[in-house]
Amino acid sequence: MSQIVKTGRIDSWGPKIFLGSAAGDIASVCLTAPDKSEDFAGQTRAILAVIDDLLGQMDSGNRGLIYAQVWLADMGDWPRFVPIWNAWVGDAYAPGLSVVEMAASRRDSLLEIRVWADRPAA
Repeated sequence: MSQIVKTGRIDSWGPKIFLGSAAGDIASVCLTAPDKSEDFAGQTRAILAVIDDLLGQMDSGNRGLIYAQVWLADMGDWPRFVPIWNAWVGDAYAPGLSVVEMAASRRDSLLEIRVWADRPAA
């Protein structure tokens, strides 16, 4: 039985959660931007920075991305998302990507991103 690794605990408001979890050779991270006052690009970059940090804590990283799901509050932000995303994933390690519009999110959250990644050392 593999050990489950949890990181990024949030329990100061609402439901208690961990932003990142890993079991065996798979890690997953899901979050909205920590600072909702940022514009769309700022929220996107902030989320990706936290994802980098949390995947690193679970012995993974964006080079091991398998799949990503993105929820956008406004699909009109898609053209602003693409170059930020492409710069983050680089040329050789782009994962499968699903993008949908969200309707039930917090009104100050412009997007939410979940990723699944390989943990090669696990």
